[in-house]
Amino acid sequence: MFKKQYSAVAQAIQMVYAKYDISLTPQSVNHTEMPQYVCAIGKELKSIGSGVKCEGLADDDTINSMPENTKIHWHRNDEWFDKNGNPQRMNGAGVDGYGLLTFLLPDGAMINFNCTNEVFIDVNGYKKPNTVGRDIFYFLLKDNQAAPVFWTSENGNNINGCSCPSCTRITPNNYKEDCETGSGWGCSPLYIME
Repeated sequence: MFKKQYSAVAQAIQMVYAKYDISLTPQSVNHTEMPQYVCAIGKELKSIGSGVKCEGLADDDTINSMPENTKIHWHRNDEWFDKNGNPQRMNGAGVDGYGLLTFLLPDGAMINFNCTNEVFIDVNGYKKPNTVGRDIFYFLLKDNQAAPVFWTSENGNNINGCSCPSCTRITPNNYKEDCETGSGWGCSPLYIME
């Protein structure tokens, strides 16, 4: 299921790049300007709901002024877990800020745009287990790269880095071990690349 969503989101992002002549990813976009970008991607994904009321979004709306639909959001803090059972958090409680940059897809998946350049996917939405590496996966959007990637940067950025600076850093050298015995974030590249 993750491979299917990864492919769909990657295609939607590339269509948005082409349609709007966007050459850089959200990593270069001020985080407050993300609603317009993610609403364009949500439209390409044919989402059935969003935490942002995209139809009411003005060109100058930011993450701080976007029209909200708080019925749709990423998991609340401490209600999703890494593979070892450790509760996970994101900026806000999942029901504001980045948590509202979430889209529900017709097949039940939930896509979230977090920390400007991270994409979280829960392949079965709000249904359990809500666990990294089992039903929650990620990929990253990097500057000047149309294709999503998995490796966190050399400067110490981690998965869910704007909310958890001490969280996992995934590299080509540790992703297999992390998937097998660590946080589970390493399962995302493992499932796509292997």
